Amino acid sequence: MLRFKLNSVLLVLTFSIVLSGCSKITGETVETVENGQTFNIDQMSFTPKEGIADTIIPDNRIQYYNYYPEYDEYEYYFVKGTLKNEEDQKKDISSYYVVSETSGKRADAKLIVTNGDKSDFVKSIEARSEVEFFLITFVEKGGDKPDSFHIFSESKGNDGWESEIQYRTKM
Repeated sequence: MLRFKLNSVLLVLTFSIVLSGCSKITGETVETVENGQTFNIDQMSFTPKEGIADTIIPDNRIQYYNYYPEYDEYEYYFVKGTLKNEEDQKKDISSYYVVSETSGKRADAKLIVTNGDKSDFVKSIEARSEVEFFLITFVEKGGDKPDSFHIFSESKGNDGWESEIQYRTKM
């Protein structure tokens, strides 16, 4: 069942990134942070580390592991780190929208969060808890890595987003 869920997420991500472009979406409040810096958005504290891999397997394997399949001509580029919900209530991950940017061209990306024991992906983060996160996108094998990820929060419908963080992956 877990493998089916992961394959479904990746299939949607693949089609949205490879087959369609992403329009220029901006937030009212835009903040830029550099590679390795902790940043906050919407009372969520992100502490990133950067990496690149063809296949992503979480560090902590308990009974089984989460698995991302390999796709010809593409590899996963991701920023991995810890995410802490600073609020006294549960936060829904679907309230965030993520795009990657490479040489001025944007593509859909995804914020993925694991549960406390890093054995499954979850859709929300409990109050005052800390979990592992991935900002993830596809890149062509041997191609340029993204210059940045843009994380948007607090959707205002067709009027854009309340806030935006640009996380630069290159120095």
